[in-house]
Amino acid sequence: MEYVIQDILNEIEDFENYNVNSIVFFRKTQKKKRSRMIKKYNTILNYMNKMELALKLQEAQLLKDSKIFEELGKCIQTTVANLEELLLYGENVLKQQSCTEQSDDIKRWYERLTRRLEDLRISHTVLLQSKLQISIMLENSDKLVDKIIETITTTLPVWRNQVTILLGIEHMNNNLTIQNKLAEINKKYVNVQTTSRKKIGGQKEVESDELSLVNVSMKKSLSRLIDSEKQDEENRLKLSKILS
Repeated sequence: MEYVIQDILNEIEDFENYNVNSIVFFRKTQKKKRSRMIKKYNTILNYMNKMELALKLQEAQLLKDSKIFEELGKCIQTTVANLEELLLYGENVLKQQSCTEQSDDIKRWYERLTRRLEDLRISHTVLLQSKLQISIMLENSDKLVDKIIETITTTLPVWRNQVTILLGIEHMNNNLTIQNKLAEINKKYVNVQTTSRKKIGGQKEVESDELSLVNVSMKKSLSRLIDSEKQDEENRLKLSKILS
């Protein structure tokens, strides 16, 4: 998933570089720039559609995994409680060991009990570490699910809507519904005043500064999502090492 998100970030970066570095002096040049930027925008949309599907599948898998690990955590808690009872009982037995001379069989029995209690203490420590790691992983998974939902329902639609408006392609079929639903959200991110837009040859001039702000916001959101993806992977590896 990290690689898919990184591909989109690279495409947005390329999109942004073209927007910033393309200096326009003539109407034909402006029209050509806008046309090329729309092509780049459509390329990014294709990546985003794939990422959106992958994120939805990941969200479902994370929720499924969380249920499994929650049950595992409960089982570990029960096992820890049982182990603590056994350890307490075994230690009490050792304390009752007689100081008088004992047969070799009894001595060997106490030696085996001592080794067994040491093994149980190690198992108890490992279980406590596993329980803690599962709690950390579940907490991070919840945060990752929240970020995925935010990305799918807000970040991606808002970016599509804003760029669609700024490039002057409001009537693209894929964005008509989004614009109506996100009109209020859009005001929080970009204040696009229709009366202030310039027109060249009937085409809206690309608002480079506003487009840059939109892209920066999008890149920050996706970068945070990548960080959460990495953290989730690290937590799973740590738990795997503890359990192995």
